[in-house]
Amino acid sequence: MRHSTYLTGCLVFLVLGTVLSARAGTIITTNLPAQTAIVNINARQDGAASYSGVNQSLWHQPFFTAGATQLLRHTVTPGTYRFRIINTNHAAQQFPALTPAQLSTMFTAWTYNSPYLTDYLVFDDAAASNASLYQLFDGAFSNTNGGQWFFYSTAANAYDGAVAVGFADLIRSGPLGRSSPNPTNSYTFTNTQTLIFTFPDYDLSDNSGGVSVLVSPVLITRPVLQISSAAGNVTLQWTTNATGFNLEQSAYLQPAAWTAVTNVPVVSDTNYSVTLPLGTTQKFFQLHRP
Repeated sequence: MRHSTYLTGCLVFLVLGTVLSARAGTIITTNLPAQTAIVNINARQDGAASYSGVNQSLWHQPFFTAGATQLLRHTVTPGTYRFRIINTNHAAQQFPALTPAQLSTMFTAWTYNSPYLTDYLVFDDAAASNASLYQLFDGAFSNTNGGQWFFYSTAANAYDGAVAVGFADLIRSGPLGRSSPNPTNSYTFTNTQTLIFTFPDYDLSDNSGGVSVLVSPVLITRPVLQISSAAGNVTLQWTTNATGFNLEQSAYLQPAAWTAVTNVPVVSDTNYSVTLPLGTTQKFFQLHRP
């Protein structure tokens, strides 16, 4: 038996620089870098109400909307993003422009059957109307299967514990969810996509608190283009770790007129490689990521 006191009635937030979902979590975008957001998931309002699979590994909607006028949604543009739980202190240190009013909307951890933990789920917006769609991923899984169960007596301990064991910025992608054997710390979107943030709990009446998730683009470092010549040819190479880059050429730099090199790169050891005739005119090359 647990005894908790909850605030009843209409609770209205008025927070500078914060996009609000009435009676549900909030999303902070103002005073943050471009394409960066802090999503504050409310454990009383932003929950997934149904689950399936061994050890509840495959969570899905319907979502809990009894007290919320809309689901907690955030739209990302194409790119690779990191998802990491973050508390008020770390947010204030990392983003000094955030106001006290914004910081006051953040959470640390949420309760589930008394202990505190940091699990959260992210869905494609299509799941709002399709109950068969599972989550895109299960993040910051402080409670997980595979013989590793982490529960904490306070919200602060749950957050610190998730950071200490390395779960703070880990996600497990669908369709296996929390049963996935290959956790990662980033997710790539090829198109503009609206996401739904929620908790894996079908009984929200026993919850309190919430989790704040920092969503930030992964900075892409342009790879070094290596150039060598032999036997009348020039060979250009760059690492296969650098995905999405196209090789371009131009006869001049001022002004440059870059055009795509149509030769298909081949993989040589850990590099992409393109070999071209050396020719008699000057050429400049670059790697460009659309």
